[in-house]
Order: sequence, then C-alpha cells, then structure tokens
Amino acid sequence: MNAALASLLSLALRLLYWPVCRAYSKTFVRDKPADSFLSTLCCLQFVVTYKYWPNFRTPRRFSEKLWARMLYDRQTRLTLISDKLRVRDYVAGKVGKEYLIPLLWEGDSPENIPFDELPDRFVIKTNHGSGYIILVPDKKRIDRRQVRNLLGKWLKVNFGRDTYLGIAWGYNHIRPTIMIESFVGGTDIPPIDYKFYCFGGHVEVATLHFDRFGVHRTRSYDRNFLPHEFKYCFDQWAGEFLRPPTYDAMVKIAEALSSEFDFMRVDLYSVDHSIYFSELTPYPGGINTPFLPASQDRMLGEKWPDKWSIK
Repeated sequence: MNAALASLLSLALRLLYWPVCRAYSKTFVRDKPADSFLSTLCCLQFVVTYKYWPNFRTPRRFSEKLWARMLYDRQTRLTLISDKLRVRDYVAGKVGKEYLIPLLWEGDSPENIPFDELPDRFVIKTNHGSGYIILVPDKKRIDRRQVRNLLGKWLKVNFGRDTYLGIAWGYNHIRPTIMIESFVGGTDIPPIDYKFYCFGGHVEVATLHFDRFGVHRTRSYDRNFLPHEFKYCFDQWAGEFLRPPTYDAMVKIAEALSSEFDFMRVDLYSVDHSIYFSELTPYPGGINTPFLPASQDRMLGEKWPDKWSIK
C-alpha cells in the first residue's frame, strides 16, 4: 500500500468508522462486556494495526489479549488504576508515598489554577485519559488563557467513550480533574520513561522512551537489562545507554505495583538516584500502536495467563 492510499484509509477510519464504533458502544453496550457485533466491528481497526484477523474470544497473542481486556474486562479496579489522581493512594499503599511526584495543586476548574503561587517549573495534566499533559519548564513563557482553554476542552471529554473506538472502558467513570505536579529532572526535557511490562507481578520486558515529547525514540531490555527485540513502531534509540543504578529497585517496585493483575504496564522515572511513579497502564498501545516483531507479540501473549475464553 503506497503512502497516499494509507493516509486516505487512516483519515476514513477516523472520520467515518471510529465514530460508528463509539456510537454503538455508547448506545448499546455501555458498561456491559462487548457484544458480538461490536467485537466484530473492532476487528477492522485491529487488522489495520496488526495486519491479521484477530480472535478476541480465545486470544493467544499479547495484542489480542489487550483488546479482549478493553472489550470484555469490567473489573472496577481498572477504573481506580486508570485514574491518575486516585491511583496515587494505591501506589502509596503498595510501595510508599516517597515514590510519588509531589502534587502541587488539584481542582476541576481551569480558572482556579493559582499560577502566581506555583513554582517556575511544573507539569499540568488531567487524570482521566491519555495524552492530556502540558509541560511547563518556564511559566513565564506560557499563555495562561490558552492553557485554560485547552484544559477546558479536555475536561469535557470522556476518554473511554469519546475517543478512538470508545472501548477503553477503564476510563469511562473517572471524574475529570486537573492535576499539577512538580517538574522532575534538571532539564526542560522530561526524564527517560521506563515502561515495565509485568505479567502476574513479574517483569518480562522494560521499554525505555527517550524524549517522548520531542524526537521520540525507544529501546527495550529484558528484566536483567539485556537488549530485547520487543519494540513499538517508533524509531529505535541508537546511542549508548548504561544500566541505571536504580534499575533493580525499579523492577521490584514495578512488580509490587502489578502484583494484583494478570498483566499491567508500570511506568516509572529515575532521576538523580530517585525513583518516581508515572502511571499504571492497562491498555498500552491503545488501538493503533503495533508491537513488533510478531514473534514477541506471541511470546508475551504466552506470558499472560489464559483467563480469556469468552462465550
């Protein structure tokens, strides 16, 4: 498929197909596990992303099991850990509050943000979705009105129901809230993001994300920090990178935070020998980020306990 045709197909999916999926899910499925029609409808996007027809009823690959979780798993704790504000209590109870990035302010109105009382550097985010984040390395350079307008738009969105295919159920019942956290790290670029793929409370793969909001690169390692072939569709980091002194401690924290789940991705930062919690991610990759190569998709699927058998 040439680039122009692929671009046209992508646009058609976003403008026509995605809204149909969202409308059906919101109107007919709601909080129930997906019915056969929605499951079949979602197969089209899966084929576009992964290039094969999935089996969501008896999934085997990692990608299939992630989608089965989105379509069928309705555990209320998925809402708890998807809420970036409420999950802080979960983390504090599991590993200690010292791993939390300091929370400077929280509220539900952009107009109430106390910009003048905040430090020079901070991060603004909302708790109810993915990608709702504003990095503020220097508050003198931000347009406060623009920030408030953007936050106002984000707060009106139900990320689970109103974005993509409308199947990221864990986000459906989160009360949207603005969070302002300290900006960790000594530069304007966010620190390296360590994303630990944990199965039954055991780290199998760690994917490191470099300059996630700039020239985004990734590289993957196994639990012993040896190079691993698992990767996303992003460009790979080509520079030298040494095992951080906090790596073993991060593995232990990731395993503690994921111990109650058959699968969970645990995202952490390591800054100046300190470890900070980022988020727990039940649906990594969403609906349009393939995991490569296919052999690793199958291998990680084998690590995920086979609880899925939907009738």
